[in-house]
Amino acid sequence: MYESHFGFTGSPFQLNPDPAFYFGSQGHSNVMSYLRFGVHQGEGFIVVTGDIGAGKTTLVRTLLEQLNSDEVVAAQVLNTQLQSGELLQSILTAFGVPVPSGSKAQLLAELEKFLCEVAVSRRRALLIVDEAQNLGPEAIEELRMLSNFQVGNHALLQSFLVGQPELRKQLESRSMEQLRQRVIASCHLGPLTAPETRDYIEHRLRHVGWDANPAFDDGVFDVIFRQTGGIPRKINLLCNRLLLSAYLGDITQITPQLADATARELSRETGSPLPAPAAPEAAAAAPSRQDAGVASTAAAALLQPQAGLATPIQRVSRAHANAAAPAHPLVCIADSPLEYLKFATLAQAMQAAGASPPIVLANPGTVASLQADQLPQDLISTVALEMHLGVDQGPVGDRIAAVTLRFGELLDELAPCAVLSSGSGDAVLPCVYLASKRGIPVARLGAGQRRDMQTLSCDLNAVLIDRMSEVLYTPMLKTHYTLYREGIASDRMVCIGNLLTDGLRHTLSGMQPVSEILKAMGLSRDQMRRALRGFVFVSAQVDERDLTVADLPKVARVARDLGKETLVVWPVTETTAQAIAAGKADALLQRSGVVLIPATGYGAELGLIRGATCLITGPAWALVEEADCLDIPSIVLYPGGEVPTGAPGGVIAKIPCDSVSCIRALHEILERGRADDEVVDDTSGAAAARLIDHLRRWLPSPAPAGQARSSSTGLTAR
Repeated sequence: MYESHFGFTGSPFQLNPDPAFYFGSQGHSNVMSYLRFGVHQGEGFIVVTGDIGAGKTTLVRTLLEQLNSDEVVAAQVLNTQLQSGELLQSILTAFGVPVPSGSKAQLLAELEKFLCEVAVSRRRALLIVDEAQNLGPEAIEELRMLSNFQVGNHALLQSFLVGQPELRKQLESRSMEQLRQRVIASCHLGPLTAPETRDYIEHRLRHVGWDANPAFDDGVFDVIFRQTGGIPRKINLLCNRLLLSAYLGDITQITPQLADATARELSRETGSPLPAPAAPEAAAAAPSRQDAGVASTAAAALLQPQAGLATPIQRVSRAHANAAAPAHPLVCIADSPLEYLKFATLAQAMQAAGASPPIVLANPGTVASLQADQLPQDLISTVALEMHLGVDQGPVGDRIAAVTLRFGELLDELAPCAVLSSGSGDAVLPCVYLASKRGIPVARLGAGQRRDMQTLSCDLNAVLIDRMSEVLYTPMLKTHYTLYREGIASDRMVCIGNLLTDGLRHTLSGMQPVSEILKAMGLSRDQMRRALRGFVFVSAQVDERDLTVADLPKVARVARDLGKETLVVWPVTETTAQAIAAGKADALLQRSGVVLIPATGYGAELGLIRGATCLITGPAWALVEEADCLDIPSIVLYPGGEVPTGAPGGVIAKIPCDSVSCIRALHEILERGRADDEVVDDTSGAAAARLIDHLRRWLPSPAPAGQARSSSTGLTAR
């Protein structure tokens, strides 16, 4: 009605999603980056949540318009009030496949046939499920099962789940564990900020030819933001009514008073108030950066709640009197004591070689999570600076968003010459992605290491991190071959060995004998005699993403039966000890050869494991890499009964959680030993020397003070 009056070429604030009006706010650009990242990977699930009217559908339609149909065959399911059988029919219809009349098996066969045809044509199939929060558990499980369709190692179908915040709560339930392990990225689309609200309104007006008729007072945009909470659909609704009021009243200058009155009128008509205004000081508190890649100002809005951001980044400097940031350091990302030990070993070797740049360690979690007090002080003191982001609580999606924001701040401050990552936790992946997107050279330590590709999300993370890294440092030939089979060019790989070998040697050299550590743990004289003949070390825990309380009796039964033949030492955390005492596991362990001792930390575990005959661990593989470097066999138990295919071989076995399989596996790996391509080079300093030698040739040379950095490469002596 008002369009022709104001000279517009169309309606600027229509409610129907239209990619032509797509506005790339920081939050929308962030989510779009995740979607494009997912399309590039071509496997797994991407989960996008957002409040009603936040712009999710517009994002999806914009993405669909940008896809190359010669590479991707995309389909969108909009009606999600479906059961699993109906969902299959909708998916076939969305892909344009005639739906056969028949059983569910026939529907699956038809879909698999279509997906194979797509793969043969060298294209990929992408399914986008909108309003996914309406799917029932059976339908979601159906989607997970469809992700099993593959040809060789290539998935035939990738799925994006888009929905309201209820979707995230649904996926966090215990029954959704298997699907969560296949989610390669998850993000939340928050509201626009106050400045973005103004930009959004003017963007849509300019798109239809607005030439400042009607004009908007500056205060109008603040009113609109307060009355809509920055939700795009609510902004459209209010602005549409505001322009209509201006037309009917023959008004050419829109004032804050008119905006307020219109908002109140609209609220009365709809029978529901517009959202409570956002606190102005909260909006002002958000950091402002013009070019921060995916770590944008809107990243704070993505966190609901803002998990882990209550305190600033914590700095620890053990080598210097202050925690001043060194210039252009090598930033090393470590999310566990294991990875911390590797980087401290590298820092010590670089210091001994008189090499630069300095090493800054970036930890997504808290100071306590790395257990630095458990490692030799002369080793960790060679790290120039530690920066702990403090994000280790809350749902995965919130933690990823928080880590992205914090790591972006770290990169802004340090301007690193390169980023070196190790580990495969959910928080490491977004850090690597952000560094890569900003054009910072990225390398990977321990590349090519795989555990259980079909079940563990950390292995999917490892694959993605390896693909995004320019240089891949592999610990052994076997991992070199793994990367080659995954299609990674050999000129990106450098086989250096494992830094952990040197780190363990240095750490263990200063420790008490195993017998003294066990004695301090309170073992009896008889138990000590048995321990000196050898013992089995159990590392599985309830509270370390390893076991459930229901799993404990199964593991305890294995430990009890092993205890009849040899001493079993099981350090348990307080949570695990309480779960054992409260359940059936307590009865199983009584009068057996199992000794439960309090877990005292990473260093003590290393001190004990060196004297063990075998390591028994759970699906999280705790201490397996350390045991492998010490030539101690490891047996990984899967209490759920589903053992992933593709056993790693050598001195590591993966088995169901039963005593017969465990004893058989132990005998087999003791007889089989280690294959040639699994031998870890344990020559003192060899891995660190090879790594430093390559860094000399790969890293940019630091420039003299006052000059720009040279484009030539080379690690320099101090």
